[in-house]
Amino acid sequence: MQNLSVNVIGAGITGAMIAYKLARQGFKVTLFDANHCVGGDVSRTSFGWICHIANDPIKHPDLFPLLTDGMQRYKALNAEFDGTLFDAEGGAIVWRATPEETQAVIDRQRQAGTRTRVMSRQEFQEHLPALTNPPEFAAHSEEDVSWYPPKVIEKLVDVLIRLGGDVVLNSSMSALDVTDHHCNGIRMNDEVFASDFTVLATGGGNGSLIAPYEPKHGLYTSPSTYIELSAELPDFTPVLQTPDIEMRSLGLGNFALAENPPETDDPAELERIGARIVQAVKDTFTNAGQVELLSIQVGQRPASRAAEPLARPINGFTNAFVAGSHPGVILAPLIAERICTQITEQALSRAVL
Repeated sequence: MQNLSVNVIGAGITGAMIAYKLARQGFKVTLFDANHCVGGDVSRTSFGWICHIANDPIKHPDLFPLLTDGMQRYKALNAEFDGTLFDAEGGAIVWRATPEETQAVIDRQRQAGTRTRVMSRQEFQEHLPALTNPPEFAAHSEEDVSWYPPKVIEKLVDVLIRLGGDVVLNSSMSALDVTDHHCNGIRMNDEVFASDFTVLATGGGNGSLIAPYEPKHGLYTSPSTYIELSAELPDFTPVLQTPDIEMRSLGLGNFALAENPPETDDPAELERIGARIVQAVKDTFTNAGQVELLSIQVGQRPASRAAEPLARPINGFTNAFVAGSHPGVILAPLIAERICTQITEQALSRAVL
């Protein structure tokens, strides 16, 4: 594979994962991104919760097995990095508006084969002693983990470079360079960067790039709101999902929260969301002290109308691929594995010919 080159476009979690895995298999990989650093746009505003407990296995029967598979793949990936890719401890504590709803979460998760358990009020008060009105009990998943995606991406890219790969930043791709449905590489302004294989992992940008070859591609973007704030609270390890907030600690008194996106582009609505979340944190925790909103951003997550994650050739090509889906962070290892398998099969067939 050492004589075969791959251009991977997009240095978010999916692109970085693909580039890392291809480099591990001996391909000469160049990772491109339009930003000044790796980490992507969507990945940088991702909550970074690798989980199954936040999803209903009955409502999402096709997705749920992929989530549990993704969690296992991350554990294996962390082992490749000797446990340094992310902290495997943490878990998640979840409860709903009523005990009956919380019990339903536990029952459905158990029926799906997960190790979700009941956590008593006394037990999780030990984890979260600052809670104002702790519920009777909560659902607890020890398997869930959370991490800051840009840091994980940086570690993947560091290994890519050590394996001989290249990273090109501040470079926006304009189109594929194509001759008779063969992809010669990518175009950036008037310059062509040639490669044997090309992978588009540009998040929300994938749709416009493949539109000339797939007008009905079925790709779209789904907005999400990512918030960071500071509070005078002790840091806690588990991800916390209550009826009012979805929150995790970033350390040193800083916290990340996920929230539904604003319904309009009015900046005032985003300000109202931020104010509401600040108040929700104050209401959730006794003596939260000074709660300060540090940032609030809306990211455009890539999504596809297909049930399966997007990891396939672009229509009409054998050496150009499109990758990415929602939830992209959890599914990134699976998407990367599928892309790498297809490229390896094409490379082997070339060798045979």
